[in-house]
Amino acid sequence: MNKKEEKEIKEEIGDVKEALKWLSRKSAERMYKIDSRVQKQIKMTGDKISKHLDDVDKDRHRKMQEIRYIGVEFDPARVEQGQTEVNAALKSGFEPIRDFETARGIIMVLGKWGEKDVQSKTGY
Repeated sequence: MNKKEEKEIKEEIGDVKEALKWLSRKSAERMYKIDSRVQKQIKMTGDKISKHLDDVDKDRHRKMQEIRYIGVEFDPARVEQGQTEVNAALKSGFEPIRDFETARGIIMVLGKWGEKDVQSKTGY
């Protein structure tokens, strides 16, 4: 949870305390709105955690099979060659990992992932 979210939650708690003091119809409506916001935040946080856990689980079954460094020069005569190499790598299953700026262009780091050998861990 980031500082902004913490601040929002603390403000909402303060609002709930204030609503309890007055016990009026408006206070009850305000409490309902605050509760709705808190429930929405809880759901969003749960969804983020669930997605992150799914990604972690998926990554546990993958390993990098191959890596490529492809230079793309920003010279009009050479940029197309670099583009063609990057596009061909993407079509063959490579995924961008990182890029580095150079004085003449960029260097793309691409990785190709595959499944880990599950049999070697289970012994079958």
